[in-house]
Amino acid sequence: MTNRDLIIFITLSFMWSLSFIFYRIGVPEFGSLAFASLRVVLAGLTMLVFVLIKKKNRQGIVKNWKVLTLVGLFSAAIPFILFSFSARSVNAGVLAVLNASVPMMSGFIASTFFKDRLSKKQILGLVIGVIGVVILMSENLFGEQSATSGSGLLPMGYALLACVGYAVGANITRNYLDNVSPVAITAGSLIIASVIMLPVALYEFPYGKSISLTAWVSVICIGVLSTAIALIFMNQLIKSIGPMRATSITLVIPIFAIILGYLLLGEALDTPAIIGSVVILFGTYLSLELSLKKMLKL
Repeated sequence: MTNRDLIIFITLSFMWSLSFIFYRIGVPEFGSLAFASLRVVLAGLTMLVFVLIKKKNRQGIVKNWKVLTLVGLFSAAIPFILFSFSARSVNAGVLAVLNASVPMMSGFIASTFFKDRLSKKQILGLVIGVIGVVILMSENLFGEQSATSGSGLLPMGYALLACVGYAVGANITRNYLDNVSPVAITAGSLIIASVIMLPVALYEFPYGKSISLTAWVSVICIGVLSTAIALIFMNQLIKSIGPMRATSITLVIPIFAIILGYLLLGEALDTPAIIGSVVILFGTYLSLELSLKKMLKL
């Protein structure tokens, strides 16, 4: 990993962690469906610019439009909607930790449906990750739900379903879009998803309601920076350091999200959330078969 890669890695971690803050700020004013659909539309418009600038960025999009439609739905439209509903009551830090379970889910789906074999270490990581999720949700599963806990069983379920969508989209991309460039995949999937979600954005937009400047900044930033630009950075990172080490970014995002949630939104994590978060991150670390020495080696 070069110094340039390290800068991109840290920058991308920060950009993606901000997306959970943007959810918490924008969703209460726009509403879940409007916020999610606007995120997709803005990301699609941003990628349209990249497609128009360079011809190679659009190679393979028309030929693979059906598969790209599935990727756009599973990797963008559906997860964004589910996370928007979840963000109504779940803290940004908890959302980021749940998001870190995507590599575990992706490995399970790859093993179950695409015959990718998991090592014993990866299986152990999956089991530990599931235990972490149970701990994280324990207050709602086994105790009385606190009105001030910033969490809830159903909203956490939405977030986990969103992670399943991400995992499905990643496996579709890996197995059916091998000959399409990462930028073209990002552009094609987001543009198609934006076309699908545009009617939703127009229908669900809170006409007549006064939307604050902060909320507008949140939806614009999450669409342009935390979605379109961030995915371009991620594709560059995958090319430079490989998908395994690049995916380890999911372990860093919760750290930023928890800190930003505390500083910007005054969010605090209860004991089950802290313990569950640590267990989930450790499970993800094992499922990715990462090595700290290799990750930190420049």
